[in-house]
Amino acid sequence: MFNRKAYKDIAKKQLKGRMTTPVLATLFSFAIIAIFGLPNTIPAFKNLASSFTNPGNFFTFNHFENGNSFSQNFSYSAPQSGTNVSFLFTVISMCLEGVLTMAACYLFIILSHTTSKQTFGTYIKGYSFWLKGFLGMLWYSLWVFLWTLLFIVPGIVKSFAYSQMFFILAEYPNIGVRKAMQISKTMTKGNKGDLFVMCLSFIGWEILAGLTLEIGALWLKPYEAMSFTNAYHAMKAHAIQAGDLTEEDFINK
Repeated sequence: MFNRKAYKDIAKKQLKGRMTTPVLATLFSFAIIAIFGLPNTIPAFKNLASSFTNPGNFFTFNHFENGNSFSQNFSYSAPQSGTNVSFLFTVISMCLEGVLTMAACYLFIILSHTTSKQTFGTYIKGYSFWLKGFLGMLWYSLWVFLWTLLFIVPGIVKSFAYSQMFFILAEYPNIGVRKAMQISKTMTKGNKGDLFVMCLSFIGWEILAGLTLEIGALWLKPYEAMSFTNAYHAMKAHAIQAGDLTEEDFINK
């Protein structure tokens, strides 16, 4: 049985006295995302500023004279970025997200298995599985995208069906990406709605974090991650107990 409240309550106890490394890991990932986004963010701000200070660069005025009549209109042309560059940036961003997600999942898997404090080095060790994170996000995004082409709802449902992939890859790095997806689908059978509701249960905290200019997110994100890590362990245990999965499924490639 999916017990959302229990997973969240246990997460608070697990993180008590051990929040330093998760907070630093969250700050580190935020910094990487911010730095990586600068090449796109700076030109966007420059174009916005230029549109205010030099409107003539973007507005075209047309004059029409016909005898004694006169009319004038104008059109606006927004600055365009290269399609190829934007596509490449999207792909790289997606892969970076996979690497960051893999490192975070590794940290919280370790925290879930121990009661001792973890150093920042534990989080950094998660980056040694960067290739699994890279390939995992590509595979995950491809299938979610294909299901979304049918309709938005199937895409959302499948995103939850595949959501345990990175926990599986972090805990069992010898498992292949495709097999991790299959295991995730089995684990989340009957639990996708519960996972969706669990995501919604954090919305209030997300809003409050936003009001603090995301400073509060440094503590909220570890709490969320630890809660979902507990949900992962519970779903895995239930799937094994129900006979849907076996211990060997997590060992064999």
